[in-house]
Amino acid sequence: MKNKKGLSTVVTTLIIILLVLVAVGIIWGVVNNLLNKSSGTIESSTKCLDLEVKAAKVVNTTVDGDDYRVTLTRTAAGDEEDIYAKIVFYNAAGENSVVKDFGEGLQPLETASVEYDDTLVFDANKIEITAYYLDDNGKEKLCPTTSSFGI
Repeated sequence: MKNKKGLSTVVTTLIIILLVLVAVGIIWGVVNNLLNKSSGTIESSTKCLDLEVKAAKVVNTTVDGDDYRVTLTRTAAGDEEDIYAKIVFYNAAGENSVVKDFGEGLQPLETASVEYDDTLVFDANKIEITAYYLDDNGKEKLCPTTSSFGI
């Protein structure tokens, strides 16, 4: 009878170890899934963290006041990939244009100009610039910060 007691202790210990291994496997599966889902959000936040795209110059190119040449510059921060921008024109009356795409990707320390015809905002006095990048699937990912420039 003594042999049977010793055997049940060994079986009980093996069952407990097996249950602990199964529990660890289940917990790891849940945690790993959460970490993989969050990686896209973290990547987006880090790409935009130090990124800065500013207007260097905005010039009204016509007499009627709704055509503009916008020159943007990008700081040295960020990686080597192209960063794009969306621009909105505002005037003193509070009117704003539709969102205009800058259309050119900017590398670090690069400056580029684009002309906008018929923005339908006359005598604009301010523009807002929102940077974005293209993800691996080619979808636009907007950065959460914007910069303003008074004209």
